[in-house]
Amino acid sequence: MGYRKKDSKNQNDIFAQESYRVRSLMSQRKRKNELKARIILFGTGLVLVVVLTILAFKLAGLNKNNNGNGDNVVEAGAPSDNKNETANKEKNEKQEQSDDQKEAVNTVAAKGKKRWLRDGLDSSKPMVALTFDDGPYTPVTSKILKVLKKYDACATFFVVGSRVPTYEDMVKQAYEQGNEIATHTYNHTNLTQVTTKQMKEELRKSRDVIKDAIECSFSNLRPPGGNINDNMRNNIKVPMIYWSVDTEDWKSRDAKSVLKECKVIQDGDIVLMHDLYPSTAEAVQKLVPRLIKQGYQLVTIDELFYYKGIKAEAGKVYMSGR
Repeated sequence: MGYRKKDSKNQNDIFAQESYRVRSLMSQRKRKNELKARIILFGTGLVLVVVLTILAFKLAGLNKNNNGNGDNVVEAGAPSDNKNETANKEKNEKQEQSDDQKEAVNTVAAKGKKRWLRDGLDSSKPMVALTFDDGPYTPVTSKILKVLKKYDACATFFVVGSRVPTYEDMVKQAYEQGNEIATHTYNHTNLTQVTTKQMKEELRKSRDVIKDAIECSFSNLRPPGGNINDNMRNNIKVPMIYWSVDTEDWKSRDAKSVLKECKVIQDGDIVLMHDLYPSTAEAVQKLVPRLIKQGYQLVTIDELFYYKGIKAEAGKVYMSGR
């Protein structure tokens, strides 16, 4: 019995020692595993930090390049065709700028009577020539010019020579816009009641003041009152222009009446008005857009004859472009 107890005690001690040793080994392994896990976790975190840092530097570099290139950068997710569209757009814009520059150069280069004979009008489309007598007169002429410019339209101003020095700025403005400057004699003289010498003097003086203002002479004459005789036909060296539509604006002094007289317009018509009356300027503000809406090209007398194939001759009378 005593030996059994002793053996039992020894065995218990052995088991206790073995259990302690096993627990120690397990504890050591556990600590090693925990240490490995911490090392792995730390390493993973370190790698992640490094990767994120690299990405941050790369993104910063891209943003810098984008800011430097401006419009050359294509939006993320945009189709590659956008590059071609952008290139084509820039090419078209450059071409339009080039065309505009060429047009500006041509306009500046056009001098003398060529300025009131525009290229590019369509002879197959209807044309109307608006004409204004007895001016210039700034309060009215300036308003008419403003409307013509707005709608890219031109007209013919049969100026009275004696008025040109006083309103020279209006003559120059009309000319610069491409409007034709023609003569209505120097003193609004009835040429059928003067001698040949006096008639020629009227036209010479008118020619001189117009040339002083715009550096070129006139192409056409409108005889005051529409009065013509054989002496004029034989001695006047430019065509004489009548009209096919008389607005009688000088009589009515009413815009509505002027518009009523222009209710029926035909291709090739020459419309008679006077840039002396505010009511005429008021009528023109409505008449010009109305005619353009109807498909008419508003042209000078020289343009009307040129595009209609009419070779106007000196001393002859023309009532329209038909």
